[in-house]
Amino acid sequence: MENNKKIMIIDDDVSVSESLRRLLSLSNYEVKVVNKAKEAFEEVKLFKPDLIILDLLMPGVGGFELCEMFNKDKETNRIPIIVVSALGSYTDIKKAYTLGVVGYITKPYDFNHLLREIEKILITK
Repeated sequence: MENNKKIMIIDDDVSVSESLRRLLSLSNYEVKVVNKAKEAFEEVKLFKPDLIILDLLMPGVGGFELCEMFNKDKETNRIPIIVVSALGSYTDIKKAYTLGVVGYITKPYDFNHLLREIEKILITK
């Protein structure tokens, strides 16, 4: 069994995703960042992450659409997804959970809170 769990960050904001990548790397996770949503589906299949951190607001293919794509594919439908998004309405959160996400954190967020959610999900996976 490999030591480091693999996490993929899908977020079009390079500064947000890079700072999160650095913090997660320091927490001994193997991290890959994808800044273009349209590339995310294939990248997930290649990287085979243990968990996905997903932004919802991205140009082109949005996070909700990606959730649907991941759910419909047998290679990706078992990968837990945590949404980290500026969208915080009840409707958006409910829709995300309906699409199978296991966690939802609104931006701006506390990194330690996100880390606890990640650890909780990866322990139960």
